[in-house]
Amino acid sequence: MKKSWKIIIPLLLVLSLLLTSCGDKKVDAPEQEETQDVEEDATQDEEQEETNASAEIKLPHPVIVQKEGETIGGTLNVALVSDTPFEGIFNSFLYENAIDADLMSPMWGSFMKSGPNHEIVDGGYCNVEFNREAKTATYKLHKDLTWSDGVPVTADDLIFVHETIAHKDYTGVRFNSNYRNIVGIEEYHEGKADTISGLKKIDDKTLEVTYKEFFPGILWGAGLTYNAEPAHYLKDIPIKDMEGHEKVRLKPLSCGPFVMSNVVPGESIEYVPNPHWFGEKPKVDKIVYKRTSPDTIVEALKSGTFDIVDNLNVNSYLEYKDLSNIELISNIDRYFSYVGFKLGKWDSEKGTVVVDPDKKMADVKLRQAMAYAMDREQVAEVFYNGLRMPANALITPAHATFWNSQQGGYKYDPEKAKQILDEAGYVDVDGDGMREDPKGNKLKINLLSMAGGDIAEPLAQFYIQCWRDVGLDVELQNGRLIEMNAFYDMVKEDNKDIDVFMAAFGAGSNPDPSGLWGREAAFNYARFATEENDKLLAAIASEKAFGETGIDNDYLIKAYHDWQKYMFEQVPVAPNHFRINLAAINNRVNYYDLSVVSDWGWEKVGLLADTPEKAK
Repeated sequence: MKKSWKIIIPLLLVLSLLLTSCGDKKVDAPEQEETQDVEEDATQDEEQEETNASAEIKLPHPVIVQKEGETIGGTLNVALVSDTPFEGIFNSFLYENAIDADLMSPMWGSFMKSGPNHEIVDGGYCNVEFNREAKTATYKLHKDLTWSDGVPVTADDLIFVHETIAHKDYTGVRFNSNYRNIVGIEEYHEGKADTISGLKKIDDKTLEVTYKEFFPGILWGAGLTYNAEPAHYLKDIPIKDMEGHEKVRLKPLSCGPFVMSNVVPGESIEYVPNPHWFGEKPKVDKIVYKRTSPDTIVEALKSGTFDIVDNLNVNSYLEYKDLSNIELISNIDRYFSYVGFKLGKWDSEKGTVVVDPDKKMADVKLRQAMAYAMDREQVAEVFYNGLRMPANALITPAHATFWNSQQGGYKYDPEKAKQILDEAGYVDVDGDGMREDPKGNKLKINLLSMAGGDIAEPLAQFYIQCWRDVGLDVELQNGRLIEMNAFYDMVKEDNKDIDVFMAAFGAGSNPDPSGLWGREAAFNYARFATEENDKLLAAIASEKAFGETGIDNDYLIKAYHDWQKYMFEQVPVAPNHFRINLAAINNRVNYYDLSVVSDWGWEKVGLLADTPEKAK
């Protein structure tokens, strides 16, 4: 019998990014590997410096607030800052936006625990044992993990998630190449098998998953579900009807510390402690999550209406940063905003991107010019009070080991943009100040942009002016901003009038970009696919990334950097900004944490006073 090969994450695969606040608070990172001898040739030394480089990013506030004192129960009031009603799809394989994920966090808890670089480690409600030689990942559910209706969480609940995602009637976005890597899942999807042969139930609390190929992303959850869903509660609902069912929208079950007790669709949610929760007893009697407008959030903070406001809108930063009744905490988010160029469409039958070479934005030179014409630095400073970082790549600093901090990015250079356009044949033929396409035809570019907050309109108009300054006639599609839910419907459905769109994405714990930018990724909203991109993504997912005892760190970092460089050159999307997340915590709250790795959970949040503190 062959020895089981367990994955070992080397020490270097931790946050090489040093995050420091303006005060004494800091998160230290381990030292880097030494650079090569300086006597080696300059090219080799330069390459080594680029591979091992880290960046120091100064945070404006600490990452954690924690206070001593006896908690008193009571109601914790949490704000959802949004001028758009939330969609309210409370299911881990059906939801598609970050707001719904935030709203599910009190009921999810720490189902799986992440390590320093977001890899899966032991310590959650469900541990995972990896075996490279056998090409397996084995879920091991906590023996006491129980749904809020008293039914134990079992391996059947994990199987249910996999089978639903792979079902032919599933219309969500998660049946991608990662799940297709599970043995027997294609046969199940095509109706040739009644079960997925690669799923083996060992016992009620243990499920073994066998993969066709065992690649590094599996250590970060590729082809794994990060949450269970209650099979006994949902299995009789037709998959096509599940998204709109009350068991998903109004009465979802929970196996975490809290359960939703009352949902006002689009507006508010009340949570109470899960009576069957096995872990630490929650310190509050109730959580109330309520939507509030960005226009009124500052006054709400002053009056103590909310105890916690996470993901604060930073355009009001100067108005709330010195309030006496709150503490601000911050950290780098797994988030980036971007400008996307529509290059094709999604074939839902085949589950793949179909590139259209005749699309208006198909010319890479046009895309590059538009990227160089955007003044991201001014946007970060003026619109976001310096609380955004111009993004240089499609891997975020939150995955610091793999982010290429040295990649230059598209720095504002309107003269270079003009030169690229001139050389590519985009010139002003009729003398109206706007460029025609290389065939001499009028070039009008439609920009789809999302409504939300005071700065949405001026921000869109600022970028439009940047492009007009280099001679490109860009206008808002339909002459207006689009509400968030309608916006993403149009983007997902590849509305034929969209040329360019402004969007954002909260990256998951797995840094492997194939789930966002791969040929089989429904989230690939730009609809970009090339053989070279396939090749570079395959290199990231290659077994070559494994050494004798664990990850070959040098190989994997190079693979990520090669892909980032290629996407920079091809610019199917132009990354705009990385985000510094801000949270405001009322002085009566005992504990809130934005650290990458932490034992924090909603069950640990308590109140130290009966009433919230008001600003003086």
